[in-house]
Amino acid sequence: MINFRFHLISLVAVFLALGIGVAAGASFVDRATVESLQGRVEDLDTAYRERGVELDLTREALGTTDRQLGALAGEGSLALEDGVDGQTVVLLVSDGVPAELLSDLRVSFAAAGAPDLTVLRLLAAFEFDDPATTERVATALGLAPDRRTPERVREAAVATLAASLAELSGPAPGLAQPDSPVPVPVAGLPGPVPADDAAAIAAIDELDQLGLLSVESPVGPVAVALGGAPGVRYLEVLTPSDDLAATTVMVPLAESLASAAPATLTVGLAAPARPEGGIVTTTTAPGEVVEDPLAGLRARPSATRLSTVDDLEEPAGRIAAVYAVGQQRRTGAVGAYGTGPGVVGPFPTTPPG
Repeated sequence: MINFRFHLISLVAVFLALGIGVAAGASFVDRATVESLQGRVEDLDTAYRERGVELDLTREALGTTDRQLGALAGEGSLALEDGVDGQTVVLLVSDGVPAELLSDLRVSFAAAGAPDLTVLRLLAAFEFDDPATTERVATALGLAPDRRTPERVREAAVATLAASLAELSGPAPGLAQPDSPVPVPVAGLPGPVPADDAAAIAAIDELDQLGLLSVESPVGPVAVALGGAPGVRYLEVLTPSDDLAATTVMVPLAESLASAAPATLTVGLAAPARPEGGIVTTTTAPGEVVEDPLAGLRARPSATRLSTVDDLEEPAGRIAAVYAVGQQRRTGAVGAYGTGPGVVGPFPTTPPG
């Protein structure tokens, strides 16, 4: 006969054993999981510290490289010496180009033998947002009443400036390539092409008086800065801080000037300045469109008529700009230089000299 008390005690013992087993098993699993997670955290911490050391070393190496390239693009550089010796070089910029970038370009070109850079600065009025300015410029350029929209007036002003700059430019001496593109008339020009340097300077001076641009030169007014030069060469500077839209003013100016005077223009694109030893990333926000004004200029027919340089804010970019101007001057050759898409290399094949 089964004793009920014994049976009850047996059942309690079984369930107690099961409870103890489950508790013990659960404790064992939890410890294993915790130990595994702790191991992973320790591995990640070790890897993080190692990457931190590597990043510090990378920054140190970049800082050294920056200083070395800065010396090559700076005062007294043997890499730039006589690169554009005696050449008149004009910077074409908008009012938003940083003063520090212009100062760095002056230093690099001075080291290459062009100490007196003239800056032709296109002002915000070139957008023609003001009806009074639009009407005043349209009248000065002799535009018909049906052509006095902001778009037409801007096109005429850009064409007038491009034709005048083209008249002041000059072909590469002696060694111009036999397959160099032939100059073509500037589209949208409201009047006749400037007949000589005097007419071109007068047209630029009129645009100055109309408030569309300013000419800054260490040697004097427009006539002194640009008159009598042995073929002016141009470097157009584009930056994200430009006051003028690249698509409506700066790029059309480059295309028109390059059409009328092939192998006289280099267009350089500068990104925001990077701190010495800093690391550049290409990360953009989702859906963000990054405009590259050089992309269109690096497509035909512009690609056969002008040179392009990216990374102008970097010493390497400024060296490439000097070399590109010198290459055009010596041989009439053009190319796309830098690190962006469509380039043939960081610099022209051989430095100017």
